Amino acid sequence: MVKEFEHHIAWTDAMKYGPGYAGLIGYQRKFSGDLAHILWVLGPNLICEQDAENSAEKMLDQISEITCFGRVVYADGVML
Repeated sequence: MVKEFEHHIAWTDAMKYGPGYAGLIGYQRKFSGDLAHILWVLGPNLICEQDAENSAEKMLDQISEITCFGRVVYADGVML
């Protein structure tokens, strides 16, 4: 899944992590070529790659904004 924000573009992926998998949300500024930032989506029931990416997609869907300073804002107002 790819989602565009005003200043950033974000995407999901998954990778092997311990005995299971982790979902990943990557995001990067659109125009400056900055480094990508990664949010890990961990859960005890992520035993296959597709489950992990689906969890990351659900989490990315809840992100309402990534500010020009790279702060992640969720739909419920929580900011990382």
